[in-house]
Amino acid sequence: MFFDQPLMTLVRQATARPDMLWALYAALLAETERRDATLQSSCGIRRLWLAGELDRLDALSASGQTAGLFGVPVGIKDTIVVSGLPTKAGTPVDVGRLLRLEQSPVVTRLQEAGAIVVAKQATHQFCSSAGPATTQSPRGKEFFAGGSTVGGAVAVAAGLTRLAVGSDAAGSIRHPAALAGIAGLRPRKGVLSDEGQVNGALSGQSTGLLARSAADIATVLAQCPSLFTAPSDRPVTDRAHLTIAIPEITWINIDPAAAAALRLAAARLAAAGHKVVPTTLWLTEDALADFFLIMNFENWLFHRPLMERHPGIYHPDVYKVMRTGEMIDPGTAAVARLRLADHQRRFLEQAHAEGLDMLLTPSVPWPDIRKDAGAPRALSAEGGRFTVLSNIYDLDSLSVPTEQGPEGWTRSVMLQGLTVPLSRLLASAEIAELSRSGPPA
Repeated sequence: MFFDQPLMTLVRQATARPDMLWALYAALLAETERRDATLQSSCGIRRLWLAGELDRLDALSASGQTAGLFGVPVGIKDTIVVSGLPTKAGTPVDVGRLLRLEQSPVVTRLQEAGAIVVAKQATHQFCSSAGPATTQSPRGKEFFAGGSTVGGAVAVAAGLTRLAVGSDAAGSIRHPAALAGIAGLRPRKGVLSDEGQVNGALSGQSTGLLARSAADIATVLAQCPSLFTAPSDRPVTDRAHLTIAIPEITWINIDPAAAAALRLAAARLAAAGHKVVPTTLWLTEDALADFFLIMNFENWLFHRPLMERHPGIYHPDVYKVMRTGEMIDPGTAAVARLRLADHQRRFLEQAHAEGLDMLLTPSVPWPDIRKDAGAPRALSAEGGRFTVLSNIYDLDSLSVPTEQGPEGWTRSVMLQGLTVPLSRLLASAEIAELSRSGPPA
């Protein structure tokens, strides 16, 4: 299929023959409607909207601006505002309109680069992973699909979009990406704009991307540089041969398949000339406690006025979660922020003292987790055991598929940048990831 080609081949052919995109998108729409009846990755396909997007692309082509991501289908998490589409955040109403939010700058930059927004994509209510989500894992209905950027992960894995935009506050991009067998990037905060979103816990959250591979994400970085505004408040190094550490904690209570994928990724990186070493560097319980105290407080501040005016839009389980921060004193939260900054400083100082450039871990401890293993929130918490570190210490973090098992499912690993620029993290991930063509299995 046209959209299954390498990303740059797709862009070149779309640029050369923009007249064929209407028929190609009609076929993609029909395929999405057929398969999404089961997968439920999107919040509904709107034909008039898609026609408007194609009209916009025709105008872009007529003006001679056909570079960048011309013709690439992209999905947007339904907590991120797209002008002209509702932003329900897993509720029955347009919360983006209630809050009078403007379109996300990330969406604007992608559209300016020629990408086509094909749909808003399903999420757990308010990114909480507590409310119900009907999106089905591409592995089958009995498997847990992850949370909360679950619609984007499943759509990319199924070939219904080539790129998805989501948010990640404790693993909400990388967790579902790993379970779907695709790549998921949580960049450092501020690399992609967090504006234009329905989200309360902003301290650890970062806007990120999902795609089939690290190579696809690197292509987006190269083809749409205006999308990325990398912060410059942390020094980086870019040595020819990096020191990549595997924390000792990552071998504890993980599935043998996750351990095998981790060993394979380490061997590939070592074969490329990088040094792979063990480390005791890991998050502390104090840092974890402060992080979630701040997150709960910020969620309460954001949701309190919305809950007062529109209590009926909340699922009961989500309502309880959002009230967790009700009893937290503002002064207590302010002190926790100061402590968290100190946790971050000491963590990076230890990494520097050990000469570490990146961390390598499993993406998820149990890649084949089933839905009946626990409540969605508990499964998301366990699945995020390794991902939350980068949110606490604000690290670029990328999950990539590394190994394909005999049953056809992929296993993923995660690279987290300590001293390297994002471009180098992506390049290292391309070494570690599974080489393949076509959509992921």
